[in-house]
Amino acid sequence: MQIELTDIAWCAGFFDGEGHVSYHRSYPNGISGRVSAQMYANVPQCSDNIEVLEKFQRIVGMGKLKGPYKVRGGRDKHVLTFGVKEVLELYLLLMPYLGSEKSDDFRRALLAYENHSPIPTAEDYARLEKKQMKKLKR
Repeated sequence: MQIELTDIAWCAGFFDGEGHVSYHRSYPNGISGRVSAQMYANVPQCSDNIEVLEKFQRIVGMGKLKGPYKVRGGRDKHVLTFGVKEVLELYLLLMPYLGSEKSDDFRRALLAYENHSPIPTAEDYARLEKKQMKKLKR
């Protein structure tokens, strides 16, 4: 299948409206104490609109379609996800057509991932403590 520039532009516009890209730090590992870098991009849609996710995946040639997921009070949804090894490739493909906000989101996530330090911070331990306290309250 030959990809047209208008198809890539369509994907970029769709990602501008519906997509998300993010970098996160894991909780400190209980044995090593190290913190892992986590980065991903995704595009969610209600399950009755899954064909647009399939079209997006076909055009960009990557990503995994996941779901359906139950959504409280709403319709089931599917999510097209892009793992850490695909985020840069997706950004480079969509970049010429992305709006400034999503371009900035991609750049922030990619820079944070590139500069990730596995050494835990006080904030990492505070997040872990908050998570553990939440579990105790259940």
